[in-house]
Amino acid sequence: MGDATIERAYRMRVYPTRRQRALLGRLFGAGRYVWNWGLARRSDAYKADGIGLNWVALSREFTTLRRAEGTGWLSELPRQPFEQVLRDLERAFQNFFAHRAEYPRFKRRGGKCAVRFTLDQRRAQVKRGEDRDRWASVSLPGLGSVKLRRTEALLGRLRSVTLSGDRAGRYFASVTADQVPLEEAPPAVIEAVGVDAGLRDLLVIHDGRETRRIEAPRSLSSKLVRLRRYQRRQSRQLAAQMRAQGLDPSKPCPKGIRLGLSHRRARMRSRIARLHARIQDQRREMLHRATTAIVREAQVIAIESLRVKAMARGMGRRAFRRSVADAALGEVRRQLTYKGVWAQRQVIAVDTFFASSKRCSGCGEINRTLKLQRRWCCPACGQAHDRDENAAKNLRHEGLRMLASSSPATGKGPGSDAREVACVAEGEQQATVVFLQCRPTMNRELAHRSARTEIAPAPSGTARRAIRAGL
Repeated sequence: MGDATIERAYRMRVYPTRRQRALLGRLFGAGRYVWNWGLARRSDAYKADGIGLNWVALSREFTTLRRAEGTGWLSELPRQPFEQVLRDLERAFQNFFAHRAEYPRFKRRGGKCAVRFTLDQRRAQVKRGEDRDRWASVSLPGLGSVKLRRTEALLGRLRSVTLSGDRAGRYFASVTADQVPLEEAPPAVIEAVGVDAGLRDLLVIHDGRETRRIEAPRSLSSKLVRLRRYQRRQSRQLAAQMRAQGLDPSKPCPKGIRLGLSHRRARMRSRIARLHARIQDQRREMLHRATTAIVREAQVIAIESLRVKAMARGMGRRAFRRSVADAALGEVRRQLTYKGVWAQRQVIAVDTFFASSKRCSGCGEINRTLKLQRRWCCPACGQAHDRDENAAKNLRHEGLRMLASSSPATGKGPGSDAREVACVAEGEQQATVVFLQCRPTMNRELAHRSARTEIAPAPSGTARRAIRAGL
């Protein structure tokens, strides 16, 4: 594993100077303008002449746009971030044509702000700092040397820097890197776990012997009372401003009219933004702690492939939709996936339609009459179940079954090296499991997609026969 490399990003806090903050504000606004201009230009060209403009054609027109009289202010800013905006627009259209995303939308004022710079590999733009240094810096066109709060060693070949800002006045940098050496992970202490994600308990984990629960962070729910008080106060201030400008507060603000911003409303808006930032930080910290602990201790991780957006739309209650968003179930699977690659673990995504909650973990009978009960008894064998604990057991069993049946008898699963390390999975039934030590590379897909499931690389044919005999 000494020669294995991965791609990753380093996220750091940025502390710009006053001049850099002003320039970043201009870059954020100009980037939004260039995106909207490119989207409108491309849509109009296709509607009028049936021509599909790519980012190269838009880049040539952008050169003329920078020299025009009304948009000459664009020439005062570095051009490189705007080229990246046009590339991002091209990628958005490619995702649309491949049916992976909807048609690109115009960006509104006050939305997400970010600009990206490509790092020149011929010169050192990033000062990475030494082992104990707290600070690093990056030299960017127009901005000069930008100060970064260093949290870990910046390894690999640094490719690009994305600067972003939030409504709380904080700035962040995401430095992408490739050829990052993959460190040898410590051996797992648990053979396989089933992970059931939910709203009441963030994760219910079953390892074959016992079940433990990780409580949901509920970052938003714990601060919802204060957030509502701040938002009511802001709503009253907004209504007063509309009346001062001769508008009806009971109706939406007419398009094209910008309301004045008093110092009191600006302070309240900043207070709301800081509260949202605190909620986001607490949620992120909780999720990272939970997923890191699972990846460190388990070799095989089976988790359900949830449709989070469909869950939020499926229930009409606003409180339920807010709870789904607060739990961040999709982020749990994303973190387990990339951390599993770093630690050479097997992460198996079980199909969405697998009946993990309705299936009895003892006899395998499916209780089709089960609704939303937290506890239920199997009508076939009479065994009592906790809903989430039973789902975690079933996910673990299904993950082991998928791992056993994912490869032909040759032992070469898709994108894998069959390096056999025998372990015994303890549970209601014992099974001999052969795990794979995968060799991750930069552009390697570690998960094999079938018609209805996503599975990790498979064991050898000898291991499959041993698992089938044990199951």
